[in-house]
Amino acid sequence: MNLFPRKSRLTIGDNSFSAPNLPIAAANQSIKLLLVDDEPRMLSSLHELLRQRHFDVDTASSGAEALASLSSTRYDLVLLDLSLKDMDGHHVMDFINHHCIETEVIVISGNVQIDAAIGAMRRGAHDFLRKPFSQQDLFKSIDHVLTLRRLRQTNRDMAHRLEMSERTYRYIVDTSPDLIYMVEPDGRFTFVNDRACQMLGYDRRELIGQHYSVLVHEEDFARARYAFNERRSGDRASRDVELRMTCRSNASPAQNVDASITVSLNAVGMHLDHAEPGGAKYIGTYGIARDITARKQAEAIILHQAYHDVLTNLPNRLLFKDRLGQAILQSRRNRTELATMFIDLDRFKVVNDTLGHDKGDELLLQVTARLKGCLRKGDTLARQGGDEFTAVLPDLHTRDDARVVADKFLECLNMPFDLDGKAVTISASIGIAVFPHDGETIDELMRHADVAMYHIKGQGKNGQAFYAHTMEQGGRP
Repeated sequence: MNLFPRKSRLTIGDNSFSAPNLPIAAANQSIKLLLVDDEPRMLSSLHELLRQRHFDVDTASSGAEALASLSSTRYDLVLLDLSLKDMDGHHVMDFINHHCIETEVIVISGNVQIDAAIGAMRRGAHDFLRKPFSQQDLFKSIDHVLTLRRLRQTNRDMAHRLEMSERTYRYIVDTSPDLIYMVEPDGRFTFVNDRACQMLGYDRRELIGQHYSVLVHEEDFARARYAFNERRSGDRASRDVELRMTCRSNASPAQNVDASITVSLNAVGMHLDHAEPGGAKYIGTYGIARDITARKQAEAIILHQAYHDVLTNLPNRLLFKDRLGQAILQSRRNRTELATMFIDLDRFKVVNDTLGHDKGDELLLQVTARLKGCLRKGDTLARQGGDEFTAVLPDLHTRDDARVVADKFLECLNMPFDLDGKAVTISASIGIAVFPHDGETIDELMRHADVAMYHIKGQGKNGQAFYAHTMEQGGRP
């Protein structure tokens, strides 16, 4: 009796045997098959045929043997005869399904009723081969079933990787120290991460659907409009856009007094490829904003310290020159006068050497407070260093305006200072140079005011004088 039709007759042990060259996977060694049939000749023939195709094959001559093998070994494919002597092949398939065994089933049987075949297919069989069948049909069915299995496994692997990727991305987004958001083309939020809610003091439900403008400081709307409506991608997209975002007033106590944070924002357009005849469709903007409030505050402190005296917090020499330069430009435009003053404290060195540097610093702070109290609106007082101060008085109606301020300086400084209960008296020598009569540049005005100040020191100190060319003859003491 031939198990296969004549056109594909099999001769066991024939070294010249050559199965049809069908598209069976090359790596058959890794594919585990279980043959279940109670006909010994059929079982032996199939085993030899599949072994020559390099499949890893186990056999079972009864349903009981099949259940035992399925319980202990993982199989990629089961070739199952429904007409077993000890049990119905459906029972084997029920066992597979009940125990959630991941394997594929091809039914091979002889005279089986159509109901039995339908029952097998309903239980998950992928194909049904009626005996006798050709080698070509057998391998075609095996190849088809194993291809479907590989595709399902690939899909599961891809779905698992996609799920893990989404979980990883979600973890990164939710634990990121940055504010991450997405907005629709109309500027309404579709997503904000936890960090954004924490920093801004809002619940996510309060922000979703809101326009981005509710979070942007009103003075930064212009910059925000381009960043939050970014349509570009790649190198042309928005990078490091600095703007302020407003927080809920009852946000973290660590927030600024004005309830805002400064962020550096990067944004990129999101598009669906081939969604429109003309190409990609813009669907919104994805942005990441880093809180740089602390950095900006540190930069502001550093910048302030670069232009201000550390002890008195007055403008230093560098900032004073800048203010004087601006005042000169303004006076030229308005054709007005301005005064530059050099104020040198008399007897300060004695106090500093006698009472110590701490008391000297305290005296300088009290001097600063008194001098600032004598200034007009728009005047600038600066500390040049040591016991020397300078002042700029713009918009003078007459030279006497400068004299009035200088007299106030002298008057306030002649009053005793209290240094931990000890009364200390000092005075000051003040030199004044007026633009444009005494000079038209920063250096000229400062030098001539300095000359006038030393002229007063040479005349007995504790006074004020306007610069005059004759003062240059004696030189600086």
